[in-house]
Amino acid sequence: MRPMRLSPFLLLAIHLLGPSLAAQSGDDLLAKVDKLRHPWPAFSVEIELKNAKASLRWKVTARENGDARVEGLSEKEKGRAVLVLGNEMWLLLPGTKRPVKVTPQQRLLGPAAGGDIARTRFAEDYKAIEKSEDEVDGLPCWRLELAAKRPSISFRTAKLWVAKESARPLKAAFFLPSGKLAKTALFFPPQVQRGAAVLIRMDLAEPKGGSAELHFDHWAPVTADPKLFELPVVK
Repeated sequence: MRPMRLSPFLLLAIHLLGPSLAAQSGDDLLAKVDKLRHPWPAFSVEIELKNAKASLRWKVTARENGDARVEGLSEKEKGRAVLVLGNEMWLLLPGTKRPVKVTPQQRLLGPAAGGDIARTRFAEDYKAIEKSEDEVDGLPCWRLELAAKRPSISFRTAKLWVAKESARPLKAAFFLPSGKLAKTALFFPPQVQRGAAVLIRMDLAEPKGGSAELHFDHWAPVTADPKLFELPVVK
């Protein structure tokens, strides 16, 4: 008898479902959502950021502790890099060894900022304070009300909608300290690459009409070289 082969779609469902979703807490769901952006302890991924006016391409290398290095691949960004070390972000420009400290909300294109490219960790940045039932485009989901864990988080509150049957993220809304909506994110269905379920597209929009698409590809587990995450020594 031939061994039964599982389709990629069934493998994805098994990977995402795990224990009964109804029994999972809001924080458990946040951790599951984060796996789509952080499928392995250390990894690399290429991200194309585009809107109607421009297109930029970056390579992100992340290591076990969450630090990340973002390197420009498109012609306009070649030679530039961004280092995310803990809660700090640094811009490295070609021709100079002096790093420039920037914030995760430093804009790259439209509403897309450096933090959107470098990493998104809901479970690390937010606490789920409420979990309730809702629908998105007719799909049953959980709506999670989120509160920032640290004052340094730019968006003090957020909402995240997670599909009930698969625990995949559907959309998110991020709010300024004033309570005003800053931007929304729309998540497309994940795919399986190298045996892991990963995010392949996220669209960002802001109330004033700005928008940007983030396309993720070439996901791969890596052994991250510690030297990639060292700031230049300025003498």
